[in-house]
Order: sequence, then structure tokens, then C-alpha cells
Amino acid sequence: MVKVLFDHNMPPCIARAMHELIRIDDHEAYALREKFPTNISDIDYFSKLNRDWIVVSKDLQNSRKKAERSAILRNRVVAFYLSPSLQKKKVGEQAAAIMWHWDKMLAHRANVENGLFLLPENKSRFKSL
Repeated sequence: MVKVLFDHNMPPCIARAMHELIRIDDHEAYALREKFPTNISDIDYFSKLNRDWIVVSKDLQNSRKKAERSAILRNRVVAFYLSPSLQKKKVGEQAAAIMWHWDKMLAHRANVENGLFLLPENKSRFKSL
């Protein structure tokens, strides 16, 4: 089972919709505020996750911060950051792109120890950040 956590900068409705779609296969999706206090720091919540988790975020700046990157890698989390072009799309289009990539995201989670990756708008491969 894989759990997906949508960061505060992602619409919670995507987490709720995705949860309904992926729970058929015993996976779970949550908005960050459903699992942690709204004032939790990124480092603190990354430190509470483990290999079972995928994080989805729009905060590309976060992917460049040394302490945040270290917390993701140390706790064996895989994080996907929406590409800038995907971030400009409507919520429904963002959700569709995430669902389009879902099986590849699961395979990536199973095949890599940890990492930060760019989630493309189109059907191209994930780019390591």
C-alpha cells in the first residue's frame, strides 16, 4: 500500500478525489491538513513520513532547499513536484495529469529508494530534481 500526501499548496479536492479512485487498490491519498497540523513545517512532516509515502507538491522552491531535500531523502520519501506548465492548468487538468501518471508514480516509488522528481504536464518521463 502506498499513501499519497498532497502538500498545503495543492487543492485538497484533488486528494479527496484521488483517494476515492486509488482506495480500490488499497492505496490512500490525503491533504496535508488531514494528517498534520496546518502550521507544521515541511521538515517536520517529511520527518514523520517513511518509504510508504509519496508527496505531491507545487513548491519547487522547497525542492531546492538543503534541509527539506535532506529530510525527504533521509526518510526515504519520493516527492513529485508539478512542473511549472502543469501548475498553470486548472485544478481538473492537474488532477487528470496526476492520475495519468499514477501507475508510473507507483512504479517509481517501488523502484527508487527516495528522491525528488518533476511531474510533467504531458506524457514524458519524470525528471530528477
